[in-house]
This record gives sequence, structure tokens and C-alpha cells, in this order.
Amino acid sequence: MLKRLSQQALTVVTASLLAAPAAAQWELEADPFAYAVNGFSAHIAHQLYDGSMRVQLGVFGADVPEFFHGDDDFDLRVRGVTAKADYFFSGVTQGIFAGLDVDYSRTRYRLEETRETAHQNGWAVGPRIGYRFEFGNHFYVTPWVSLRYHINQDDIVISGQRYREDRYSIFPTVHLGWRF
Repeated sequence: MLKRLSQQALTVVTASLLAAPAAAQWELEADPFAYAVNGFSAHIAHQLYDGSMRVQLGVFGADVPEFFHGDDDFDLRVRGVTAKADYFFSGVTQGIFAGLDVDYSRTRYRLEETRETAHQNGWAVGPRIGYRFEFGNHFYVTPWVSLRYHINQDDIVISGQRYREDRYSIFPTVHLGWRF
């Protein structure tokens, strides 16, 4: 189901790109940390109104490092789709911004001892804040952090071992992007 949702989202975005005017209002970006942990990240964004608003759709995945989830009995792999909406306080898409981050993901939990796995789909939503640094007319770097509420994720039990899912999580990262 997640694969189908990702394909549909990319189809809609591709069709929108083909119909887009030539103005510099479309952007592509990625999270390099996802690639560093055997994952991926691809996002497309569009400026709205006078450039103070921006919406983004993306796909992501990662083998979550133990230092991030804190349980050495389990390996975690996550794959998902995301939508974000941001407001730039400067009135253009640079500088400080705040917005909303919504994710739908599928997580695979693997108990190290037995190699058994379990899966869980979940929604997360929360505010995000960041700062966008512009380098020339096209390239930008955006460090940001979000506080997410996990709507429907429960603890996972495999062979009597429990992985505790927190209702809230903090997600800091950096995106590298290109404006067209």
C-alpha cells in the first residue's frame, strides 16, 4: 500500500511539474543523512502566493540507527511519505520558517536475537521550525527540527521482547535543495 501511495504521489507531482510555468517556483530537495543510513529521501516543493508559503511532498526511508531509537535488542527500518506546509517570516522562501509536518510510514521491527520481524503502519503529525540558507539563485541548505505526535503507533512485542514506541518524538535534520 505504501508503494502504491508513493507512486501515486510521484505521478501527481510529475504531472504538476510538466504543467508548471517557467518561473522559479519549484524545488527539489533531499536529506543526506537518510542516504548515510542505508535509506533515501526525495522531496518536491512548490512556492505559493508571494513566496512566503511553501508546500512539499516527499518519500523517505532509513535504517534507523540504534543511537536514535535507543534499543539495542531491535533493528528498525522505516519507509514513508510526507507532506509539509511552511510559512517563511521574511516574506520569501529564505530565513526562518515554521510549519506543519505530516508523515505516513511503515516500520519494520527486527528482534536481533531471533531475527523475527513485525511491521506497523503509522501516522505522525507535528510542528516544525527551521532556517533556510540560500547560496546563489538555486542551491539552499535547510536545517530543521520537528516535534511529532505518533497517532496510532503501539508498542511491538516479538518473542516476549517489547519495543516501546513513544507517542512523541523529536526529529532534527538538514535538507539540501535546488530551486528551478
